[in-house]
Amino acid sequence: MTNLHDSLPDLMRRATEDLQPATPELVARGIRRGKVLRHRRTALAGLSGAAAVLATVGIILGSTQLLQHDAAPTVEPAGTPSSHRSTPSTPAETLAELLPQSLHRGHTTTSEDGTLSVVLDDGRGAGLLTVDLMTAQANTNCNGSPAGTCTVEPDGTVYVAYANRPLYADQQNPGGITVTTVELFYRDGRQISISNYNAPKDEGVEHSRPAPILSIAQLTQIARSKLWVYPPRVS
Repeated sequence: MTNLHDSLPDLMRRATEDLQPATPELVARGIRRGKVLRHRRTALAGLSGAAAVLATVGIILGSTQLLQHDAAPTVEPAGTPSSHRSTPSTPAETLAELLPQSLHRGHTTTSEDGTLSVVLDDGRGAGLLTVDLMTAQANTNCNGSPAGTCTVEPDGTVYVAYANRPLYADQQNPGGITVTTVELFYRDGRQISISNYNAPKDEGVEHSRPAPILSIAQLTQIARSKLWVYPPRVS
């Protein structure tokens, strides 16, 4: 009994020291996937750590029952996903929530830096849609934006929008590819850029329709949504 009592703190430390999600990779992943999913994973990690301690030190049955009783309220939300169904937890799910339901959507691909891409089709030709999310140094003016496309809003947000413009304005565009783009640059460094093309790819193909599927108004509504979860700030 004396040896177990003396070694218990060390056993508990070793059983739980690897359960802290403190690395930058895990933190970034948690932010990208949203608060709901992160909280569920934290709850599951806590249960796994408690189970590891019990198996190591052989705590008596009464303590086991007490732990199960305390842990039950933490696990309960994960068993009722319907209450969170209206809140997307990833950028891809957010995009799916915001796009017009009448459009046929291909597979959405997601890169590690938060860039999404999906091919849309309204029955009159396919068009690529891309979404870039970033948090970086704030852009506070219209420098570098095409003439007539940029405004600085009263709250300091920089809004850029242009419709059905040639993708390569300063050179030949044999595929006839055009793009409609909306960009928002917030004062806190959040940035979102959404582009819709009149072709299934942004290069190396012929255009599949006269103009992109989504209008500036539609892209603006998507970009301004409060559902987006932005990635961590880039140094």
